[in-house]
Formats: sequence, structure tokens, C-alpha cells
Amino acid sequence: MKIIVFGATGATGREILRQAVEQGHSVSAFARNPEALGDQAGIRVIQGDVFDPVTVADAISGHRAVLSALGARTLKKTHLLSRAVPNIVAGMEQHYISRLIVLGAAGAQPGYGKYQNALSRIGIWLMAHTVLRHPFADQAAQERILAAGEIDYTIVRPPFLTNSPAARSYRVVPDALPPGGRSISRADTAAFMLLQLTDPRFHRQGPYIAD
Repeated sequence: MKIIVFGATGATGREILRQAVEQGHSVSAFARNPEALGDQAGIRVIQGDVFDPVTVADAISGHRAVLSALGARTLKKTHLLSRAVPNIVAGMEQHYISRLIVLGAAGAQPGYGKYQNALSRIGIWLMAHTVLRHPFADQAAQERILAAGEIDYTIVRPPFLTNSPAARSYRVVPDALPPGGRSISRADTAAFMLLQLTDPRFHRQGPYIAD
């Protein structure tokens, strides 16, 4: 399938690119700084700024699906997703592309901890309302934007992301973090995101994944 990946220079984005090429997809990577990706075989790199709607729309043209691993690289207040996602959605609508898979965050919506024990729920709540409050607020904005539109999205909601090798035994729950789910590898997260290109179970939903 011909796909384009936004947030391609981040750790999860790079893993999506690697696995997508391995799976035989025709892959484009949208990046503000293409040199950050180096020379990767099988990947077409498109330079651009996610805040520029014209550049984003032009890049999306000709693809069958869009994946986004965009996310804040700072704990400070940011509007990355709330500004970039409308441009991606508009570009998709302009070119009649409907399938969008985005990287979300487990703590962005209420109820994410309902299958956790009391101590875990308290810990997650404290992190969500202190250290991670700004990134989670931007993630919540992304979810509101997608829910308000008509794009066929899937929001993949992992907890803490690690650089561990793929376990391939992760759990998926549609409405909250799996019991005891505290982390998942970027490799497994990327694999699940790419699976959504052909798996119809989570259209316009936000499944949670964890080891």
C-alpha cells in the first residue's frame, strides 16, 4: 500500500518506516529536516512543515493511507497536534483519502485506568495532571478534532513507550489500558499501527495497547 508517515523522524516514526518497508509498502516520510532520516532504502522523503497546509496537502496527494507518529518532544505547553492534525485532515479530504492511523496516548481520555489497581490509578492520575499535563492536553485536542470530522481514523493509545525489541504478545483493549499495562515497545506499537491498514476492527476508535 502507498502510505505517508508524519512524525517520521521520531523514535516511533522511524520504527513505522522500518517495518513498513519490510512489509513491502510504498513509503513516503514527511519531515521538516530530511537529513535527520539519513539515507534509507525504500523511503521517499518529502521535506515540509506540518504547520503549512499547502505543503501537507501536496505531500498527501497520491497516497492511500496516512500514519502519524507526531507528538510533543517537550513537557512544556505545546499546540503541535492541535495545529498539525487539522492540516493533515484537510489534505486528506482534499485528495479523497480516508484512512488515518495516529499515535495517541493512554492518559489522554478519562477512564483509561479503570482496569488498573488503585495504586496504579493514583500514579497514572498524578502523572497525567502534573508532569504530562501539557502533552496529554495536546493529545486530547487531537482526539477531539478527529472525532468531530468524518475521517476514518484509528487512534492507537499506548502507555509508556520503550525501545525494547518487539514482544509480539501485546494486549489490546478497546476502552482502557489492559490490566497491569504500564509500557509497550515502540516496535510493537508500530506493528499494531501498520496492522490497522487492513484490520477493520477499530475504525473511528481508540484502542489501548500494552505488554
